[in-house]
Amino acid sequence: MGEEKHSPQTTHHEDNITPYTPPVPQTHRDEDQETAAYTGQVVTYVDEETSKKLFWTINRRILACMLGTYFCQSLDKGTLGFASIMGIKKDAHLVGQDYSWLGTILYMGVLVGEYPTNLLLQKLPVAKYLSTNVFLWGCVIACSAAAKDFKALMVVRFLLGVFESCVQPSFIIMTSMWYTKREQAVLTSLWYCMTGVQLMVGGIIAWGASHYLHHSIYSWQLLFLILGCATCAWAIFIGWWLPDSPMKAKCFSEDQKRLMIERVRANETGIQNKTYKSYQMLEAIRDPVIWCYVMLQITSTLVIGGLGVFSNLIIASFGFSVLETQLLNIAQGAVTIIVMIGSATLAQTTGQTILVMHAWTIPPIIGTAVIYSIPPDHNTRVGLLIAFYCTQFYLAQGNLIFSMISRNVAGQTKKSTTLAITFVAWAAGNMTAPQIFQSGDAPRYKKGFTAHFCLYVLFNIILVILRVLLTRRNKAKRSVAVSAEAEAAAAGCKADEKITHAFAFEDLTDKENPDFRYVI
Repeated sequence: MGEEKHSPQTTHHEDNITPYTPPVPQTHRDEDQETAAYTGQVVTYVDEETSKKLFWTINRRILACMLGTYFCQSLDKGTLGFASIMGIKKDAHLVGQDYSWLGTILYMGVLVGEYPTNLLLQKLPVAKYLSTNVFLWGCVIACSAAAKDFKALMVVRFLLGVFESCVQPSFIIMTSMWYTKREQAVLTSLWYCMTGVQLMVGGIIAWGASHYLHHSIYSWQLLFLILGCATCAWAIFIGWWLPDSPMKAKCFSEDQKRLMIERVRANETGIQNKTYKSYQMLEAIRDPVIWCYVMLQITSTLVIGGLGVFSNLIIASFGFSVLETQLLNIAQGAVTIIVMIGSATLAQTTGQTILVMHAWTIPPIIGTAVIYSIPPDHNTRVGLLIAFYCTQFYLAQGNLIFSMISRNVAGQTKKSTTLAITFVAWAAGNMTAPQIFQSGDAPRYKKGFTAHFCLYVLFNIILVILRVLLTRRNKAKRSVAVSAEAEAAAAGCKADEKITHAFAFEDLTDKENPDFRYVI
């Protein structure tokens, strides 16, 4: 994987929970040469007005491509949900748990692809690597139209997972590369809420394709062909339009590049570093905070993954027809968008991401209780539908977890290792989630919803542990900074006010960097 840097661990720390104690070893300070060409020893101040102009300039390239790509991924991944009520079960002779396994195998593909894709993302141009994978999964979706039995569908779903495994890690890297910490929570939610947009647009497309009957191909096959070809066209576009990094962005002037890099200096997470560092990999594996993120991924995806694959079947079980269920995806998508953007905006406004995550588990608990308790009939179906929409609040946990990882992990090797570990957990949770809903438990799926209750409780417990760990680390860092800055303490200033961001681009980990502060 390239040159490895081995160096003695001269920094001191009492355990894996507290940060390292300065000084930072000189051998660990390794500024990327491409980045160094645009940064100097003196920090360049970027005023708020200039920062806003740069923000919107970046959005035209970066955010537009992220939104479109995540929309394509969500739409292509969600084709199975739409096809489930378009006759794919009958036409492909799916019986028993076959349909659940089609939901599971996709995440087995993600599981296989996740670790190598994160290593490659540290070494290769991000935009080019992303566009290549998007094109390949577009081909897979188009080829899915030729799959007419369980075995063939399993193969294409597995390949789809392998190629899609790069999307979220790529976006987290790009988000921390181009945007400030304050912007990242909302930006992450914007591209993540494409899950809701795909429900709206996909519902309309699927509704139209459902009218394509009595022809040489089935309506669900037509859906696969349309979406696969559209994804391939989009991949070609982003390969041309999306820059790999601020330093390589030919679409921006040299002055714009320099200011774009300086505006993210305060993130303390750097931009890129292609040197693999084994000590950072080991730090990620030993860090209990990283394992909190892992557990949050598992406990959230075990719920989100099941709701995603079975949402149409659950809604149909309330007594709605196939076409009504397709159109109700529009309302479900709108709810998802509102929930995700609302959670991120509230987290940004209050500065309390973890507390917002706690609050966003309350509506799903209430909605799940209603679905579990009230049997469906013509009089209760609207109420049950509203209860199901309440469970969609839990989808926002995914983007908030992503934003926490993006803002709270520094050091490029540590970040790539963290992304690999957490997205393996993400894949494992999504892979297992469809199995929670057993065909023998249909249509009420009471056992599945009971499991969801337990997961809600566990998720909240982990959040409490994470908040305690991050608060303790911030307190320790401030204590060290105050001791080092005797004049600041004497003047009654907070240590954070004296942060110089001198280590921002030197590829230090979040625990090593004395200027790093965790978002809670």
